[in-house]
Amino acid sequence: MTRAIMIVSCATVMAFGGGFISNMSFSYGGDSGKMDKNFVRDNEKEVVKDLKSGMIYYDAAPSSKMDYNKAVAYCSDLSYLDHTDWKLPTKEELKAILELGRRDLNVKRAFKNIQEGIYWSSTKDRRSEAWYVDFDLGRYSTADYDRNYYVLCVRQGK
Repeated sequence: MTRAIMIVSCATVMAFGGGFISNMSFSYGGDSGKMDKNFVRDNEKEVVKDLKSGMIYYDAAPSSKMDYNKAVAYCSDLSYLDHTDWKLPTKEELKAILELGRRDLNVKRAFKNIQEGIYWSSTKDRRSEAWYVDFDLGRYSTADYDRNYYVLCVRQGK
């Protein structure tokens, strides 16, 4: 009996612990009927605005993969649409664009250029680690600064 409880407990921890979302498949703009109207895309400007938070995401051609320090510099050096206040998003700002259903993992429909892969966040954890969000598996965790991941830049809109 104790062994059965341990097996079930371990399976539950593996499925739901550590920020990992199990049984997810990646798809873009699926027809779930639950379109989040808080995220609005401007195709001409290649940005997506979160109407709830006011954040504006730069959603043009995907970045190349880069280490954490280059990712921070990439966003802080970005000058786009007459704005120079772009930054690497926090872990929460990246997680906000995930659309989690019972069986599918989606990115909010307004986004067209998010890659299936890992994106850096600005949220630091330890001396040489920062949080990332994985848009392939729907998980988030930390990694050393020297890892190469994708970058998405955001700014606070008015």
